[in-house]
Formats: sequence, structure tokens, C-alpha cells
Amino acid sequence: MSWTFIDRARGYCGPSIWVCYPHTTKWDAVLMLATGWWSGARPLTLVKAEECTGIQGLFLRAAGCLPIDPRGGCQTVDRVLARWGRSPSRALALSPEGRIEATPHWRTGFYILSLVTGVPVTYSWMDYGRRLAVREAPVRLTGDIPRDLEVARSLLQDAVGRYPEKVSPIRFCEGWSVDPARLQSQRSLWLAGLANKPTRRSLGF
Repeated sequence: MSWTFIDRARGYCGPSIWVCYPHTTKWDAVLMLATGWWSGARPLTLVKAEECTGIQGLFLRAAGCLPIDPRGGCQTVDRVLARWGRSPSRALALSPEGRIEATPHWRTGFYILSLVTGVPVTYSWMDYGRRLAVREAPVRLTGDIPRDLEVARSLLQDAVGRYPEKVSPIRFCEGWSVDPARLQSQRSLWLAGLANKPTRRSLGF
């Protein structure tokens, strides 16, 4: 039985941050890339460095993946901003969970990236039971964390992972908030990347 792809963002032509959920198997990255190609896009995809080894690593790098260390915190966000700024017209795809095992909360990188760049979030989800992959219409984050997460929950409520017991709840670490000073510093980094982006061709990761 083949998969069905539904693209509710087909009318949107600008860049976006694809937040792909849930992440319970390495095959999710393949589905993420397939959804992008099917919709006519080729997103720049963030994957754990340990997954970019061997034959799988060659395929992922050729497909435009950027190996990252999810434990890098602000440094990882800064690195992504610097590199993405060279080809800002392309979508950026990532998993908010950061790993295939169940975690108590989402990582906040995508949220910070969206607030820094002003690029909307496109929630993409999978239902392994129905073999369905969906890309939702872009959403502008407001900076109101409870409100933005409630929107995410409403759009992702039908998502079903390959291994349901590994699905992580849609929430951030309790007590987390955006640091305005850090956000401004990262915005300056993003603008510097835009100013120095190539003029003849876009660079992939």
C-alpha cells in the first residue's frame, strides 16, 4: 500500500520552517524529504550528526541535509542561521523532538529560528496507520508560547508515529521563555548572513 501526500500549503511560495512530527524512526527523514520533493520543494533538512554516516549519510548529505548536534543549544541555532542565511529562499525542515526516542518536551530551536527570521512555520505530520503525510498551511508565530503551542496541537492532533510509544508531547521545557537580548543578537547574525549570501547561485548545506 502506497502513501498519500496532502499539501495544504501548495499556494504558498515563500520560505518556511517545516516542523515535522512525530519522529519515532529514521524512516521519518525519508518521508520528510519525499513530501518536499512531491510538493515541488527541496527543503534544507537538519538531521543528527550520528545519522549522517555510511551509505545513509551519503544519501542524506546529497539530499541537502545539515548534520547537527541537538545538544548544542544556542550554538546550533547560530550555526543554522549563518548557513541558512546563504540560501534563505529555501525551506528549512527539522524535527522538534530532536531524537527518535520519547522526550519530555520539544526542543525550542524551530521556535527561535522563526522568531528571529520572521519565516512562518509549516507543520508537517505523518499517520503511519493510514500511510498519510500532510503538510499544513504556514503559520506565523506570535511569541505567545501557550497560544502558539495550542495551534501546533490542533494541527498535529491526527499525527500517528510508526512507534506510538516514542511520540513526544507537544510542549516546551517547563518555565522556558524567549531571551529578548539573545533573540536580537541572533537576528543580527541572520541579517549578516543575508547580506553576504551568494548572488549567482544558492548554496546548500
